[in-house]
Amino acid sequence: MPEENNPTAAPQPQRIPFDPIIPVFREWAVLKAQVTEETSRLNKLRDKVSGAVEQRGYTDHKGSQYLDLPFPVPAGDHEYIRIKRERRVSVAADEEAAERILKAKSEALYRRAFPPVPTLDADELYVLLQEGHLSEAEMDEILVQRETYAFRGLTS
Repeated sequence: MPEENNPTAAPQPQRIPFDPIIPVFREWAVLKAQVTEETSRLNKLRDKVSGAVEQRGYTDHKGSQYLDLPFPVPAGDHEYIRIKRERRVSVAADEEAAERILKAKSEALYRRAFPPVPTLDADELYVLLQEGHLSEAEMDEILVQRETYAFRGLTS
């Protein structure tokens, strides 16, 4: 009697084709999850240590803060003896202050510091097309499609 007609026969296992990309993708997905988790953990630890240096450390003449460790702490190829919370200074222009001060002085000085910047108005291009100032061919030349890809694993 053929098995397909025999109700007591064991069901045949379903054959799922093997795709060699599956273990590679799984390794990528696992590593990505680990990196995300480890990065979060690393940042929390950094913030906790940084807070301790800020509270209990000493400051040098440049404003950096240090906390001496009571004994060398080995990690990887290094032995750490001190923690540094390095002070970094950057200069950024306050645009509102510059605008207020230069406008009060003169329009010419204001325009030197704030030159008008030509900006393409894509909506205006369509108006120019409707008015007949631009052709469809010119619009096709101006508005080009650029294709990019983003790599993601989807869960649903």
